[in-house]
Amino acid sequence: MTQRSDDRTVKMGMLLGFLGTIVVFISFYSFLPQVAEEVSLVERLKLGIMCLVFPVTLFFLMIVRVGSQRFGNLSADPTKCEANTEGMKVDLRVLSNTHEQLMIFAINILALSALMPYQFLSLLPIYSGVFVAGRVIFWVGYRRNVLWRAPGFAMSTLPAVIGVGYSCVAVLLAAFESV
Repeated sequence: MTQRSDDRTVKMGMLLGFLGTIVVFISFYSFLPQVAEEVSLVERLKLGIMCLVFPVTLFFLMIVRVGSQRFGNLSADPTKCEANTEGMKVDLRVLSNTHEQLMIFAINILALSALMPYQFLSLLPIYSGVFVAGRVIFWVGYRRNVLWRAPGFAMSTLPAVIGVGYSCVAVLLAAFESV
């Protein structure tokens, strides 16, 4: 494989991830029930916290996966051997990247739960599901062929970029309204 071919594979994967994310958001938003009236901040934050349950569960399963691979070999002491197989090295990288992504996701989902107009709150569970699906696709892709992680990465990155961007604008607008 050449660098040009690898770049094309990654670009195609990112494009598929972006398009898939948009299709999933639009489809599910069209079919899921919408929030019909304004809800309290407590209810909004409750929804945000509920949307964290499955992403955190996936993260916990990744931790268990890595931990279970340490039993009975040199990597039981990670100060001497971080990973004893290539698969474990990949799992550690996925775990690290998912930790980074989960931090962004958690802050983002809580900010969006407080800042979004109530009519769009049904996007939050969709975001949670897309995040989990993206992380699983990232993990499976990484284990099969490192270049195939791109669709999963795109699925967890595109909503994060949009959500953080929206939250920044909403916070700035609120700050200028009070001045």
